[in-house]
Amino acid sequence: MQHQPCIAIVEDDDDQRNNYVRALARMPVQVLAFADQHSALKALLQQRPDLVILDIILGHEYDAGFNLYSQLSRLYEDLPVLFLTERVDEIDQVSGLRMGAWDYQPKPISIDYFTAKVESLLRLARNSNPNPEQRLITCGNLKIDLDRRHIFWRNEPLKEFTMTEFAMLEFLARRPDQVLTYQQLAQATFGGCVENNTISTHISNIKRKFKAVSVNFNNIVSEYGQGYRWRS
Repeated sequence: MQHQPCIAIVEDDDDQRNNYVRALARMPVQVLAFADQHSALKALLQQRPDLVILDIILGHEYDAGFNLYSQLSRLYEDLPVLFLTERVDEIDQVSGLRMGAWDYQPKPISIDYFTAKVESLLRLARNSNPNPEQRLITCGNLKIDLDRRHIFWRNEPLKEFTMTEFAMLEFLARRPDQVLTYQQLAQATFGGCVENNTISTHISNIKRKFKAVSVNFNNIVSEYGQGYRWRS
């Protein structure tokens, strides 16, 4: 079955958001629509979109779109983002593009141009990642679906991981048999906001979720005074 692209729209103006959704309904895509950065982040932590269309000013939050993109880009490498906004000063455009946005378009925008722009960005996204398996980490009996944020051990799905646990496990799985220090694991988490002294607690929670489906799980090894490693 052909993959149906997922497009996330984050726009606080109800009329504009509904116009975008109606326009995209004519395309073979899945659309997720949000009015604020907080509901968008909560949903997009569970599913990687193929394209995000972001306003910058959301409600009373002047830089909300920039803040949301900054958080999502830490989670998803090379995430296609289109800023679509009334902030048209050159300094804002430069800031958005330097952050890594794929495009920056001023409002108002015609529906024809909007849909053409979306189609163009989806083509670029497909060409930049033609192999969906690149988004799947396989390390022995471990499989991590980065797009859907699902984890499987011996083909058994594991209980939902927190954002921090997922980031730590991904970091370990990408570096099998390599000892990773407490500091490295802390920096690998969302925004590097985890204190070194809580790493052991997060690792214990990760192990517990593996042992729920495999009581003899022992692939995360503690290296005394150093950190942890994934035993391949």
